[in-house]
This record gives sequence, C-alpha cells and structure tokens, in this order.
Amino acid sequence: MAILHSEELLDEVLSALVEVEAPDAVVLESRSGLELLERDLPIFAGLRSLIPSGIDFSSLVLCVTEDDQQAHEAMAAIRRLDRGEPHAAAEPRDTVVLLPVEAVERF
Repeated sequence: MAILHSEELLDEVLSALVEVEAPDAVVLESRSGLELLERDLPIFAGLRSLIPSGIDFSSLVLCVTEDDQQAHEAMAAIRRLDRGEPHAAAEPRDTVVLLPVEAVERF
C-alpha cells in the first residue's frame, strides 16, 4: 500500500511494481480527512491551518500478492527510487507500507 502526493512518484512506483512483475495495482484518488471536513462542514474551517498547503494530488496504491518474496522485491524496488530532497517537516510524507496477507480469494 502506498499513499503518494506526487504524480511523478506515482508513475515511478507503478513502474517499480511492473519491474518486479507484481500483480495489477489499483490506484485510488484520495483526499485528506481534514480537507473533507473543512469543505463539507463549515464549523471545521479553522482546521485549514492544519492542512498542508499546495497538496492537490493524493493517491492510494494497493497491490496484493501472496508471494512474500515478490512483496519484498517490490518494496526494495520502491526503496531504490530517487525521491529527491526530503519533505519539510510541515509537509505530508509519501508513505509505502508492506502488510502481510494471510489469504486472498480471487473471483
């Protein structure tokens, strides 16, 4: 699972998954919960100061495999990506998480 805030990084992560022959990834466009609260409930407009500015892109990437080796190869390929300078402390960080999968049912 990856939470990304850069279209360029999204392309690189998807390419890394293809490189290790990981199963098809699903990409979901997403927004922060604070952004939704601020937009939909005016009482929370004061939360605007907590929302990092300049974020207009966010994606959640899901890729499921039962093959532990393939999962670790995918993580290693993503770690090798050149992500440039680290974000400033006030900005959100792109996040990649490797979660164990106990069972998968295909339909």
